[in-house]
Amino acid sequence: MDTKSIQTIGDLTQDTILEIDESQAELLCDIRHQSCEIALKYGEKIPVKELSVGCGGSALNTAVGFSRLGLKTTISGIVGDDLIADEIIQFLKEGEINTSQIKRQGQTNRSSIILYKKERTILSYHGPRDYRGLGLTKSDWIYFASANKGIEALNRKVLEQVSRGVKLAINPGSWELKNFEIFLPLARVATALILNKSEAELITGENKIANQLKKMLSLGTKIAVITDGRNGAYFALGNENYHIGIAPSDLLDSTGAGDSFSAGFIGGLIMTSSLEQSAKWGMVNSASVVESLGANKGLLSRSEIENRANKLKSLKIAQI
Repeated sequence: MDTKSIQTIGDLTQDTILEIDESQAELLCDIRHQSCEIALKYGEKIPVKELSVGCGGSALNTAVGFSRLGLKTTISGIVGDDLIADEIIQFLKEGEINTSQIKRQGQTNRSSIILYKKERTILSYHGPRDYRGLGLTKSDWIYFASANKGIEALNRKVLEQVSRGVKLAINPGSWELKNFEIFLPLARVATALILNKSEAELITGENKIANQLKKMLSLGTKIAVITDGRNGAYFALGNENYHIGIAPSDLLDSTGAGDSFSAGFIGGLIMTSSLEQSAKWGMVNSASVVESLGANKGLLSRSEIENRANKLKSLKIAQI
């Protein structure tokens, strides 16, 4: 059997995770705990409990996830002309990911992640990028991930690939979401559109999950997916809506939870063609990643993800 292939598109970053002891900050929330802020002492040195530096970005995290599952994986993105970029490219090569479509410009993007009370706050630097020179290799799937202004230059190339039978999954980032009308041509031909609940509300203007799923399908995607943190995930396919709960985990760091879910879910679609198995794979993969510091350390192989999913008899997809 030929190994299926996938190409991820998007930004690559260096992630620095700074875990702050609970005694070194305060969490200030409104009366309903719906809006919270971290308060650090102004003008003082704040000790860091634990430090972790690694590679990140949605395109990178999912590429690592797909490769570990056994898919032939290529990544298309931009890194800087610096030593950090060398480390990122070497990391990808060690993960058996094709880096031939990575270009160099300016400085490598970086994120500083403040981890406090097991929740993360992300400070991101994204340098200006010219994506017009990025190429696409021949693949069975394309995963269009988070990127910055200018990534729309690849829309035409992606649409050409889809017209030749390549399947497309979209998981947009903040800039793409704010300018989503530019990416509507991709949504119309996508196999899957993946958003979290707040993103779905932004795109659809609806606050109820059922209405969000319906609006997402109306854009043209075949499968609409909404992740909702501890409430699990929701799926719509045709006239049917489904829900799956989360897999149990010992939460340490939620960084990469969404990317690991997407890698498991899309990987499951490619390798099993089963919506239920794909949903399980997504939840199991995400549960593994949040038990470690960093966005991709806990990503699972196919045998690992199947073994864990098979043991969780209560983890089932249910029609709603």
